[in-house]
Amino acid sequence: MQKFCSKSCKSRYWYLKQNYTKDVVKDSTEEKVEKQKTKVETMSLAGIGNAVVGTVVVEGVKHILTTPENKPATKKDIQDLRALIFGRYLPVNNTGKDSMGRSPFYDVETGDVVFLFHS
Repeated sequence: MQKFCSKSCKSRYWYLKQNYTKDVVKDSTEEKVEKQKTKVETMSLAGIGNAVVGTVVVEGVKHILTTPENKPATKKDIQDLRALIFGRYLPVNNTGKDSMGRSPFYDVETGDVVFLFHS
C-alpha cells in the first residue's frame, strides 16, 4: 500500500523526520526551505583595476613567450607580403597559363619567368 503521493513527498518526509528543521519555516500549506538574500555584486574601481592588471599580465606573458614565426599574421602583414610579391613579380600578358593553370610572371630580381597561382 502506497504511503506517499510521490517520491518527492517521501523524500521531504524523510528530510523533516531527520530533525533538519532549523532551516525550515512554516508555510500556509507545507514547510519550505527559508530563502536567503543573496548579495548582488556591484562594479568597483578595485575590480576593474584587477581585471586590467590581469589582462595586461596575461597578454604580456603571451607576447613574450610566443615566437615571431608563431604569431598570427595581421592585415598589414598580408598587405606587405602582397606588395612584395607583386612588386617583384610582373605579369606576363603575351603568354598563356601552363598545364597546371598557373599564370606566368617575370621575376624582376632574377630576370626569369616563373609560373605562380594567381587569382
